[in-house]
Amino acid sequence: MNLLLSLPLLLVLVQADITHANTTDAFNDKVIYGEDNRTLVSDLDAVYDAEALTFSRAILAQIPNWRITSNDKTTIGIETRDLKTGLNFCDGERFLDQPLVSACTAFMVAPDLIVTAGHCVKDKYDCKKQTWVLDYDDRMDFLPPKSTVSFSKEKAYACKELVSWSQNAKLDYALIRLERPITDRAPLKIRREGKTATNESLMVIGHPLGMPKMLTSNIMIRDNTLDFVFKTNADTFSGNSGSPVLGIKSKMVEGILVRGDDDFKTDFQLGCDRPAKCGDKECRGESVQRSTYLPLKYIPKL
Repeated sequence: MNLLLSLPLLLVLVQADITHANTTDAFNDKVIYGEDNRTLVSDLDAVYDAEALTFSRAILAQIPNWRITSNDKTTIGIETRDLKTGLNFCDGERFLDQPLVSACTAFMVAPDLIVTAGHCVKDKYDCKKQTWVLDYDDRMDFLPPKSTVSFSKEKAYACKELVSWSQNAKLDYALIRLERPITDRAPLKIRREGKTATNESLMVIGHPLGMPKMLTSNIMIRDNTLDFVFKTNADTFSGNSGSPVLGIKSKMVEGILVRGDDDFKTDFQLGCDRPAKCGDKECRGESVQRSTYLPLKYIPKL
C-alpha cells in the first residue's frame, strides 16, 4: 500500500494492515466506487436495518497488543487520533472526527471461531499478539483530535490457536480459535457450496481504516467468472481486510474481503489526502475470496 506509506506517521495503527501483509498493494488497498455507500452502524435504523444490525453483532476488530496503552482489571485503552489528524485527510471528507483504532476486521463462524484475511495474521506466534474486540461501533467517548478509546475486557478476546491459515495469490484467510467462546450473539452462516449469484446484492460490515464499525451497501458483483474470488464495487479501505461480504438475498457470508484498488489520492494543492474514487465499473475492483474455499471441515454447519 505505497500511498499509505507516504502519509505522515502520526498513526502507526493503520500500517498494521501493511505490516501483516507482504507489502504488496494487491492484498490491502480498497477504494470508493461511484457514490460513497458507507454508514456508521451506530447510525442504522433499528427497524429498517434490523438484519444488518444483527449481522454486525458478529463483527470483531483486530487490535495489535502493542497498541494497548492502558490495561486495568475491567478495561483496555488505546490512545489514538482522528481521521483528519491521524491520516492527514482533507477538510470536507466524511468521518473526519472518527477514531482510528483497529488493524483488520474478523467475523464469527462459531462461538469460539473467527475468520479474517490471512494477511492480517502472519503466523501462530503473531496470532498471540492480537486482541479481538466486539462492538467497536461508535465513538466510545473518543474526543477528537486525540484521546483514548476504551473497551470492556468482557468484549476482548485473545487467540488460543491459529486453526488454519493461507496467504497467497489464490487463498487469503485465517481461521482463529478464541481463548473463550462468545456466548451472547450468533455466528454468521457461510456459503459452503455452490456459487454466489451474479445478481446478488451485497453488503460489507467492517472497520475501514480502523474506524468504528461501518456498513457498506449497494454493492454489485462486477466479475463472477474467477475461481477463487469474485470482484465487486464495494466502498472499502485498508482495515476492511477480513470483513464478511454478505448476500442480502442469501443471508449468508459469500466471501472475505481481501484486496482492491489504491485507498488514497493526494490533493497536492491543499497538501492533504482524499479517498480514491472510481466509477462503479472502473478501476480494478475489490476482490472477495469465496467462502467455499475456507477450511470447512473445521467450521460447524449452522
